[in-house]
Amino acid sequence: MYTTLLLSGLLSAAFAAPLVSRQSDFKAAEGTLATCDATSDKFLSLVMGPEQYDVIFDHACAGVLPGCAYPENLPEDTVCTQTIDYQLTGPKNITLNALVEDKASHNKLSKWAANFAVTPAEQPEDSAGVFITRDECKGYFYYLLMKSGEEGCWYENLGPSAGSLTVGGSSSLKNTVFTVSFVERK
Repeated sequence: MYTTLLLSGLLSAAFAAPLVSRQSDFKAAEGTLATCDATSDKFLSLVMGPEQYDVIFDHACAGVLPGCAYPENLPEDTVCTQTIDYQLTGPKNITLNALVEDKASHNKLSKWAANFAVTPAEQPEDSAGVFITRDECKGYFYYLLMKSGEEGCWYENLGPSAGSLTVGGSSSLKNTVFTVSFVERK
């Protein structure tokens, strides 16, 4: 009996493992293109710990997606429909007190924060709208900040800097823009 329970548990874990998604497994739509701000003299420090960037992306997406995308952040009596696709109804942004550093000196810039924004593509009037999942939101911010070259704004020996990412492909997200910029803290 114990052997059966043990084997059942192991098989369940083995079958469930591939269902767990990670930003490193995320694939951006074909034709997605990053445009980095070459004039920026700042970068985001994501070296505080292995989960640091994931936490930042989670907070960024919780700020730009509808509240029901993160029901764990809502009051218990809030009713949300059970879905994984959320409509982007217009431009959204959130400023996070992430660690911003000077590119030249690597000094912490305590008066600066990172602003994360998502601007959905214009849609025809008869369109159902632009829809996004939590994983897509985190994945596109990951691409923008953790990839280099045409894929993102990661600079060798520094980290990610300001820029924008325009989604390619053919889904409703096509031409949606993900942006990270630096703003003075208020």
